[in-house]
Amino acid sequence: MKKKVTLNENDYIFEVLPNGNLSIDGEIFVASVDQEIKSVYKVTVNKHTFTVEVTEDNFIVDGEEVSISTKPYIPKRSINLDSQKEKKISIKAPIPGKIIQILAKEGEIVEKDHELMILEAMKMRNRIFSPDRGRIIKIYVKEDANVEQDQRLVEFEVLPN
Repeated sequence: MKKKVTLNENDYIFEVLPNGNLSIDGEIFVASVDQEIKSVYKVTVNKHTFTVEVTEDNFIVDGEEVSISTKPYIPKRSINLDSQKEKKISIKAPIPGKIIQILAKEGEIVEKDHELMILEAMKMRNRIFSPDRGRIIKIYVKEDANVEQDQRLVEFEVLPN
């Protein structure tokens, strides 16, 4: 599953490959993660090791606080709304976890990148965003529900801009 990661205001496309390596913007890195103590990890990327502390609000890498946010990577696409009256999209869970907050309502019209819900996995909060401007048709989960990877969360209808 690809993720769009914003690190200090720069966007990168991350993907953990089946062999455990890491692809960042298409470049392959050998990576490993070892948990030292609760919320402190040793991360090794291409033989360079970093100490990463994960707190509720941020990440501290080798003693320096960094700004990191993630969201599912949704490739850019063009939608010809003239040729189709509506375009429905199922928004699915990018990873298994627990829905801790739902921020949208059925029937609500939202703009692109509107935060729809928060999914917690491995003590990290993953924000689920709207892929485009559109209407929330149906929300399939409730707060505190455990979800599996690729489980349908929201039925979404793309609307013209």
